[in-house]
Parts: sequence; C-alpha cells; structure tokens
Amino acid sequence: MLTKMQRKIFRPHQILKVWKNFNQVPAGRVAFSRLIGTIIPYTGSVKPVVIELERGAATVEMTDTRSVRNHLNSVHALALANIAEFPAGLCLHTSIPENSRAILVKLEVEYRKKARGTLTSKARLANTIEHLEAPTHVVVESEVSDSSGSVVAAARTTWLVSPKEGIK
Repeated sequence: MLTKMQRKIFRPHQILKVWKNFNQVPAGRVAFSRLIGTIIPYTGSVKPVVIELERGAATVEMTDTRSVRNHLNSVHALALANIAEFPAGLCLHTSIPENSRAILVKLEVEYRKKARGTLTSKARLANTIEHLEAPTHVVVESEVSDSSGSVVAAARTTWLVSPKEGIK
C-alpha cells in the first residue's frame, strides 16, 4: 500500500526533481529505482535500476537473474517487455504537462535474439508536450541491448495522454 507521501512524490511532474535529489547521493539510483518498484510493483518485479533520466529520455538497466529467466536459459520475453516499457513510461511522464495523465494502451515488442547478461533499455521522446487540451496518442520507442551492444528487443509503446482536471 502506498503512503500519501509516496503518491505525492511520484506525480509525473515531480519525477525529475526526485531523481535529481536521489542521483546526488551514493546508491541513490538504486534507492530511487526500488522506491519506484514499490509504487509500480510489476515493474519492480524485474528490479530495474534507472541509470539516466532527463526530460524526454531515460536509460534503465536490468541484471540477468534466475527470477527473470525462462526454460531456454535466457531472459523471459515478458521481462524484456517490462524492461522495454519502463524507460518509455519514464521519459513520457517527464515530458507531459503537470495537469495531465498517461496510460499505456498498446505495447508491441520485437524479439531479435536471446537476451542474456545485464540488459540496458533506452527510450527517447522526440518532442515534449507543453500544452494539452484534448486526449492524444503518443508513441515512444525503446531498445533493449545486451552488454555487447547488440539489440535483443525493440518496443513501441502507445500512450493515451489526457488532460486531468483538478491535479495540483
């Protein structure tokens, strides 16, 4: 169960501010990532660590552990989808107006090769949304690479971004 403070800290317009504070201290990236994992439990299940976060861009790493493996001794397809979606959501939420909200409405993942080892997922949004008057669909693409730099999966996420009345 989330506390009122956790919900307030992680409103979309606060994520960058919280990240900057955490990123300045030793182990801050891990602490920030674990806190997000408690707020978004399914994302937290793969134990991602946010490496970089700025307005419209995010990089996340996931360690290859037994808990994310499949019967083929590689990272499970849904763990890859999870790690591909996470930075897409982060970069989108840092790029939308304070009085808006976003929800994932479509996730497409192309699996290119077996994934093993530490994986890095990057997403970048070409344009930020400064003002929003009506609901709009926003597409964010991300790539997941292994430690050799080979792309093991590519994702295309579609988000419905809507103005939300009464957000403060």
